Amino acid sequence: MKRVLQGVVALPGILFLFLGLRWIIDPASAAGALGMTLLDGVGRSTQIGDLTAFFIVISLSIFAGLITAKRIWFYPPVMLLGFAAFFRMIAWLVHDAALAVPMIVPEILIAALLFFASAHICDKD
Repeated sequence: MKRVLQGVVALPGILFLFLGLRWIIDPASAAGALGMTLLDGVGRSTQIGDLTAFFIVISLSIFAGLITAKRIWFYPPVMLLGFAAFFRMIAWLVHDAALAVPMIVPEILIAALLFFASAHICDKD
């Protein structure tokens, strides 16, 4: 059971790694996949830098948790994904943004999976 859970957890780690690399290799299509246009100037630098960092940190943290079996490594991606979902809802409520349910649901589900995994595949700290 533990091996199966590790495999399931590795899948989002791989996905987020590819999303991060996509922001470096082909930022215009990465932006389009998230419903954004690629900005210009400093905005482009911020968009590419921040979103690449977001996805790469999530991926590397997941793999660090899987490799070390230390639950602390799963907390950064849980927080990043959970807060992203939360602040998407705030953007909808307060700033007239579209309610991005197709993005919020996976963020919450993956955060829950990682939190569950931290308790079931990691050493007791």
